[in-house]
Amino acid sequence: MDGDGFVPFEGGGGILVSRALIQKGEFRQLSYYWFPMRGRVLTNAFYMKWYTFWDALTKQRTDGALVRVIAPVGEVESLEDAEKRLQGFVGEIIPVLSEFLP
Repeated sequence: MDGDGFVPFEGGGGILVSRALIQKGEFRQLSYYWFPMRGRVLTNAFYMKWYTFWDALTKQRTDGALVRVIAPVGEVESLEDAEKRLQGFVGEIIPVLSEFLP
């Protein structure tokens, strides 16, 4: 289940995120993460490093961020239900995060 996914927002739009399902024994967690950098939303660490290098040369800036949100997947909960819950949360925090991220 690892890979990229699109998280839609209510009212239109959305964000591309990397997804990972983490499991140890019976305990499962669903994780979304992305790298917001000066108007870009990246899901690949290689591209994040490349743009950090490029922005250092062209803009004299090397700041960036990693945003990771994790939701536990309950014992009787389906992965789809946990994903809907996590997508709803991400949709709510994006407007708030955009005020604080580079």
